[in-house]
Amino acid sequence: MPPPVSALCSGLRLYHAARGALLLGGVVMHGPQRPAVALTFDDGPDPAWTPPILDALRARGARATFFLLGKHVEAHPELAREVAREHEVGCHSYDHDRAMVDDPAHFAADLARCRRLFEDVLGRAPTLYRFPWGHRGRMKPRQLAQTEGLTCVHWSASAEEHRGADAIVHAITPRLVPGAIVLLHDGLVAHSVRPVPRDETVRAVPRLLLVLAARGLAAVPVGELLAPA
Repeated sequence: MPPPVSALCSGLRLYHAARGALLLGGVVMHGPQRPAVALTFDDGPDPAWTPPILDALRARGARATFFLLGKHVEAHPELAREVAREHEVGCHSYDHDRAMVDDPAHFAADLARCRRLFEDVLGRAPTLYRFPWGHRGRMKPRQLAQTEGLTCVHWSASAEEHRGADAIVHAITPRLVPGAIVLLHDGLVAHSVRPVPRDETVRAVPRLLLVLAARGLAAVPVGELLAPA
């Protein structure tokens, strides 16, 4: 699993942007204090797990942000377009190569490849970015915002999704607070140390949506969560 927020924040200065989002080194970690939560899904789209997640969101009138892998957009363009029609999409790199972020030239080439792919398949370039494994390496998010128009997004709630739906709901529920950004997955990374089928995530999503409804919290895309009031 990616490192927890607490580990990333250790020894570093947190501050609030004018719009109320919590940032760390230019990366959005948590949204402003408003009655909404951003559910985000990484590593898709995948024909096994993305469609039932879309169904669960649709049933509740919920919207989310999907951080898509370029190679999966390339492999499943129709599914990627379906996601983009109903939800917000961001870039999660082409193939989740962690080493890429330690080589600026490699990162620039990967980003350019993803931009072209998103434009060709989805008709628009991404404006949101999530680093592979949540690891920014040598990249400077503030510089990416200025030069590439990218808002880099991390998360404030996650779960070890291999432990099952009950564990996912148990881990994330206490963190479903106004402005939370939740990390979930609708796809697999082939070179992951622990590849996890996403069936349990599919089962957990409707339950998390019920918790949000009970707390009076809307499920919205990251962009809407961060938008000025």
